[in-house]
Amino acid sequence: MKTLIIGDAYISSKDMRKGFESWEARGVELVDHQWDQNGMDISNINLLLEQNGPEAVEISKEIVDLCRDVDVIITQFCPINSKVIEAAKKCVAVGTLRAGVENINVDLMTEKGIMVFNNAGRNAEAVADFTIGMMLAEYRNIARSHAAVKAGWWRKDYVNKAYSPDFAGLTTGIVGFGMVGQLVAKKLAGFDQRLLAYDAYPDYEAAKQYNVEFVTLETLMKESDIISVNCRLVPETYHMVGEKELALMKPTAIIVNTARSGLIDEGALYEVLKAKKIGGAALDVFDEEPTTIDYRMIALDNCTVASHMAGTTVHAMSRSALRLANHMSNLFDGVAPKTWINRGKVELKKLVP
Repeated sequence: MKTLIIGDAYISSKDMRKGFESWEARGVELVDHQWDQNGMDISNINLLLEQNGPEAVEISKEIVDLCRDVDVIITQFCPINSKVIEAAKKCVAVGTLRAGVENINVDLMTEKGIMVFNNAGRNAEAVADFTIGMMLAEYRNIARSHAAVKAGWWRKDYVNKAYSPDFAGLTTGIVGFGMVGQLVAKKLAGFDQRLLAYDAYPDYEAAKQYNVEFVTLETLMKESDIISVNCRLVPETYHMVGEKELALMKPTAIIVNTARSGLIDEGALYEVLKAKKIGGAALDVFDEEPTTIDYRMIALDNCTVASHMAGTTVHAMSRSALRLANHMSNLFDGVAPKTWINRGKVELKKLVP
């Protein structure tokens, strides 16, 4: 049995391979390959994949040829598209170190009977920590003050000077109550806030555990002082926060997005921020990445921005491969891993070294 491990600029194939050493001990042949990303920046590739899917990025003949005789493919950002799938005649399983599967043609793999596994929650702690940091940074002007002092300006006057609040007593609404959303709620518990959540598939047990009240999206937008967007980007959630939803926000409320840019209509958000109809925003994701100095969101004085780094910590990166390897190791015992994306649509196949 052979497994191909494809590394990228974020995690090298050598580091990914270390996470799968237990597979090698079982007798699995590991082949690692470092993807050159077609000379493109990984941020540009990520945006292409998020907006247009796995067929938007070309794959080299070298990778296609490597896939011809493997049983399992492990990737992070490298697309596993139709060209790869058609070549990988022996492949029974594909795993991604990411939670999202934008770089994988899941529909075609399902059609071919190939199991697909993601790594849900691999950087949930990192994203939740960063989310709360962005809330504080925007309301308390931390980043703006830092930039001003570095530029020689002892700044004291800010757009939100009249309503920059204590966190205790605020209402935070969490849009998407999955792994990240639940961790945000858990970490906010110490701030003595009222917590609301909206999710199409509400987890009432988790809500009870973290003292969270499920409400409609409309109610959440109306009543929250802080809105945290933490759900996955799928066709059903694209622009789920648009002009209509933003118009419901309090004039002092802020919105934080550390998930995917497409969840919020960026054009509509820009307009309400520019007109100061809401208190502010804190964004780690954008419609165009990497951003430039003249990008529309960056020029706003009521918007804290970061360079798509919420999930990037030493721990999140270094443990990703090991985490996925452990999940998928269940296949050696003929047991379905919890992270099986096309469960129920593809037959479970036992891995035999």
